Amino acid sequence: MKLEKGIISNSQLLFMMMAFMQSMSLTADFSFPLTKQGTWIVVLIAFAITLPTVWMYLTIAKRYPGKNLIQINDEVFGVYLGKVISVLYIWFFFQLTIHYMYFFNSFWLTYIMPETPRYAFLIMFGLVSAFAVRKGLEVIARCCFLFTIMTWLTTFTLTTLLLGNMKLSYLLPVLDVPLKDFIQSTHIMVAVPFCDIVLFLMIFPYTADKQKLKKPVLIAISLSALQLVIVAFRDILTLGPQLSNSVSASFTAARQINLADILTRMDILVAIALLITIFIKITVFYYVTVLSAAQMLNLRSYKPLVIPIGALAVMIGGMLYPSDMEQAYAAKYAWPFNASIYEFLLPILTLVVITIRDLAGKKKEMEAS
Repeated sequence: MKLEKGIISNSQLLFMMMAFMQSMSLTADFSFPLTKQGTWIVVLIAFAITLPTVWMYLTIAKRYPGKNLIQINDEVFGVYLGKVISVLYIWFFFQLTIHYMYFFNSFWLTYIMPETPRYAFLIMFGLVSAFAVRKGLEVIARCCFLFTIMTWLTTFTLTTLLLGNMKLSYLLPVLDVPLKDFIQSTHIMVAVPFCDIVLFLMIFPYTADKQKLKKPVLIAISLSALQLVIVAFRDILTLGPQLSNSVSASFTAARQINLADILTRMDILVAIALLITIFIKITVFYYVTVLSAAQMLNLRSYKPLVIPIGALAVMIGGMLYPSDMEQAYAAKYAWPFNASIYEFLLPILTLVVITIRDLAGKKKEMEAS
């Protein structure tokens, strides 16, 4: 049963993936304390590791065109084991929804409106996101083009205004960090901002040309990685030694802008960019959670699940961690390993089973002939 009636073009998929990944510039704050001025190298290595991983996702999608991740799991692992794996993925998508809700709420309360009640932003944010999810994939995708352009303009504007504050000496020494920290930072960068695009296995079946997914996907990932490198360079060259002490490097860097005491407090642009990028991130995860849950329950529509799942996400998202320090600790030391199960281990297992079945099928054909 096809729960999503809408179809998006491949160009809309490209902008949707870019808008989804643009929050990478904010989650990079978890890597800065580990690799400091070498974080831009970590981004490039993470991008290189992501490419074969994306090839794996595309291979799975191409092998089962028109089927989403829940249906693929049933086809590959059988009805019972497939359902177990699908439930794990739904839990993974829901976890990411509430984690990003907490991240957004925490940032807004810490930097913008600290006197606001903790659930005020989450409730308003959840209602808008629920409205977008009920409208469906096409509406979400149409918003992504505008949001992508706005975020790129914000990146360009802030980088240009900060040119006078940058010092090339802050790039040195290169990779003056322990190997353990470098590996850990790379793992964070791969698992947290890059490879959570595994959820697009739920969206690929609703594209107009399912046989030509490679080009928009690779362009989206490449441009997102470029944007992250630009932001990393900007923050490193601007903050230097302050980098490892900043909870939000981009926000702290933007506060350095002061042109003749007229153009100041440009950190609001970072807050707006955060609002846009996290909105898309949460909405896509929210949408995929609802869609996959409805698929599992064999419902005729996913819309009855939008409000209950959204209310649960808001309730948990507001009290997920006792403090922001615990969230940062989890992002560095726990979440990358949890995410790796769904982003690497299970897709590899899926591809292995598909390959074995294909080889067995060819062997039978040869024996029959």
